[in-house]
Amino acid sequence: MGRYSGGLYSRQTLIVCLLVSFAISLSLGVIIGWFSHSSPSTSTLPDSFLRATSDGDPSISEKIITQIDPENIRTYLRYFTSTSHLAGDEQDRIQAEYVKKLWQDQGLDSVDLQSYDVLLSYPDVNSPNTVSLLDDKGTAVYTTDVQEKPLTDDQADADNIIPPFHAYSASGTPTGVLVYVNYGRVEDFNYLTRNKSMNLTNAIMLCRYGKVFRGEKIVNAQAHGAAGVIIFSDPSDYAMDGTEPENVYPNTWWLPPTGVQRGTLKLSSPPGDPLTPSYPATEHAYRVNPKDTDLPKIPSHPISYGGAYHFLKELSGESAPEDWQGGLNLTYNLGGEFIKPGWAVRMNVSTTNQRRKTYNVIGTIEGEVEPDRYVLVGNHRDAWVFGAVDPSSGTAAMLELTRVFGKLKKEGWKPRRSLVFCSWAAEEHGLIGSTEWVEDKLKSLVNRALVYLNVDIAVQGNFSIRALGTPTMYQSLFDAAKKVPNPNSTSVAEASTLYDQWVRCFPDNVTADPDDTQPEVAALGTGSDYRSFIYNGGVPSCDIRYTWDKFSTPLSSYPLYHSAYETFFLMDKLMDPTFEYHAAVTKMWGEMARNHADSILVPIDLSYYGTSLVDSVAKLQKDYKQLFIDSGVTFAASLDVLETEVKSFQKRIKQFMQEANEVDHTNTLAVRAVNDQLMLLERAFLDSYGLPGRPLDKHIIYGASSQDNYSGMAFPGLFDLLFEIDREPNPAERWDKVDKHLSVLVYTIHAATATLSSAI
Repeated sequence: MGRYSGGLYSRQTLIVCLLVSFAISLSLGVIIGWFSHSSPSTSTLPDSFLRATSDGDPSISEKIITQIDPENIRTYLRYFTSTSHLAGDEQDRIQAEYVKKLWQDQGLDSVDLQSYDVLLSYPDVNSPNTVSLLDDKGTAVYTTDVQEKPLTDDQADADNIIPPFHAYSASGTPTGVLVYVNYGRVEDFNYLTRNKSMNLTNAIMLCRYGKVFRGEKIVNAQAHGAAGVIIFSDPSDYAMDGTEPENVYPNTWWLPPTGVQRGTLKLSSPPGDPLTPSYPATEHAYRVNPKDTDLPKIPSHPISYGGAYHFLKELSGESAPEDWQGGLNLTYNLGGEFIKPGWAVRMNVSTTNQRRKTYNVIGTIEGEVEPDRYVLVGNHRDAWVFGAVDPSSGTAAMLELTRVFGKLKKEGWKPRRSLVFCSWAAEEHGLIGSTEWVEDKLKSLVNRALVYLNVDIAVQGNFSIRALGTPTMYQSLFDAAKKVPNPNSTSVAEASTLYDQWVRCFPDNVTADPDDTQPEVAALGTGSDYRSFIYNGGVPSCDIRYTWDKFSTPLSSYPLYHSAYETFFLMDKLMDPTFEYHAAVTKMWGEMARNHADSILVPIDLSYYGTSLVDSVAKLQKDYKQLFIDSGVTFAASLDVLETEVKSFQKRIKQFMQEANEVDHTNTLAVRAVNDQLMLLERAFLDSYGLPGRPLDKHIIYGASSQDNYSGMAFPGLFDLLFEIDREPNPAERWDKVDKHLSVLVYTIHAATATLSSAI
């Protein structure tokens, strides 16, 4: 039985094999012959293959640019500025629901409302914050206003305006002498204590807004034993044309005497919810004791320059230096005492911290080819009051952008990669909504997020586009700006596009050859929601907006920043009556999103990274080389070694970009590999231990200055360690930290260079 069955099976198998072999040979011959005599027609290839091996529909770019409607942006802005919408209040939730429904109606594939339980901060409206000037009997001779005087109908009609306050200020009623400390910077306090030998313990500090983040002013005051801080917006910075009614709001954009700038005091490191550092503020998250956070320990309160006048005119003491004098019609004295003996200042600060729910809205258009690669587009929604500039100009722009993308999707277009639109909550309190979401999704984002495109403010002036970004973003910023028409009718003859106006107004690398000139792109600080994406996730990021002429008008911020005068009237009548500047920013933002979502090779040109680091090391050499020599320290890795490593990095980038541009687009695996290398280079600059003294800030090549959270720079850890190192009581210990960090920088850049090779 066995032998018979085996013999029959062998003969059958042999016959079948011969027939199969003949069929395969015949088929191969036909295929080879066809390809040798014919060119393949794209019509014979499957649509999915064509989509995977080519850029998207080139007409989409033009459709985005032509379909953005300024009137729609005006309508959205009118809605968001119709009422105050502070993070964590009822209106915040209502507007989150509005965005969710709108995105669903616009046709996004999915829209989610994602809440976090976070620590926010509010004044007690029944016991409002004030500052009083007391006579020698303790009687108040002047007390600051609780609310800003209504100057337009849209402000007068609102009934839910929260009085001016500093978020996360300690509560209390300190009473004492008043000392004027200019802008409240480290050097300002040093001048008083070192040059003037003033004892600031238990005194109340009066300082101007500007130059550095307001929270740094409080940190500096605490370090000198101050009992409290009062901050005002000086007319030299916020009413430069004069304080007369015809020169200020509502007749111009300058701050009136009654205007007050609100704001958070929370430092950016650690970012997000103060009680859950590094982890999302979910229901079951562990929360630290509020007493163990680095939130302020002394009261602070913002006042108007009209209010500040009443205190400054009564101050005695030595006259302040010339560059400390401000725009009020009086001599600014250093204080420490009042003209009339026994007078004092009393602060009454009722601000408390409260756990509240706040809501992010996340909407997605899923990618057709690479749905697991995310192009993130974001703006925050919360405002201190109406927020016509910050952030609602950006919110209105984003809602018009999603309308256009939703319309294109309904017409049959799909992006290659997924577009993820993010309406963030609680940014103003300390980048809370975006940070909690990044912490929540970090495991996915580090592997899948291509870029983060932020517009905090769409329009804060009408001079030119201004951009912040990592060098990985430069090329796509430039490419998008070249496609968008210049909305400025007075300069369009000399500058037909946003790019032309940008490079004309803010030139950067100026050379003898005008063709080599490029627009300035400043480094990212920690002033908006890109912070956690770049510094914790290593996601290439940028922020764009239309801004004022910073050369003729050198302001720290636009004059009505965070005041109750940031109204729809301000934008509709004074800053952008046609909303064409809003539309221009929206077009550029949309083109950047499309380019990253639809191009087969992601539009990241690493060449700018090499150039940027070479320039930054050259600045280090110029500013600090002699200091390094004078230290007498034998370094494990010197500035010269860092310079050599950076130049090697630049050389490898040049080779890699040439290889990337020559990759075969029909080889989908090769394209994916190159794109991943472009996407992931930024992650190579993350260090597990973070910056010195800032372990939760993981990006060690770019970051914010520890002296000013708003400002970004290259090699922030090195600059922090070298700051006033010559005044350090124990310089050897500080130099040892410099030595270690410099060694880490050299290693990190070397390792990043290696990621651009396929070899291990």
